[in-house]
Amino acid sequence: MLEIASQMILCLLLAALLGFIIGYLFGKGTCASDDCGHTEDTHHDDSHDTHAVATTATNNKPELLSAPRNGEKDNLTRIKGVGVKIEESLNEIGIYHFDQIAAWDTENIAWADSTLGFPGRAQREEWVAQAKALNAGEETEFSKRVDAGEVSTSKQA
Repeated sequence: MLEIASQMILCLLLAALLGFIIGYLFGKGTCASDDCGHTEDTHHDDSHDTHAVATTATNNKPELLSAPRNGEKDNLTRIKGVGVKIEESLNEIGIYHFDQIAAWDTENIAWADSTLGFPGRAQREEWVAQAKALNAGEETEFSKRVDAGEVSTSKQA
């Protein structure tokens, strides 16, 4: 009886250790808020409008806005890999326009990936290149399908 109890305790301890390790590995670098110990230097940037919030390079954040310029946001679902839910998440963190994504460098991409919780997705799906084309007024095969209503994940509710 004592042998069975000690084996059960050992199994529980191993399960707890495994859970801790998995939680650490999957949770590493996925901070979706500003309470991760990062310091942020914000100020208004009038180069675009009064809603812009410039951030320092130390936290790798791209240009974030508190609201869309002129009250109108771009349809970010025209970027392949950005559905309605991801667009909502981008809007929540201050990304509303193609030019914001088009300006991302590798550090900005890494920040966005960890903030959104989709590591590697922005680079793998080439969000920056697509945003550059869309910002320049060009179409992509995917954006044409979105505009035609053929992409279910891009349909607004």
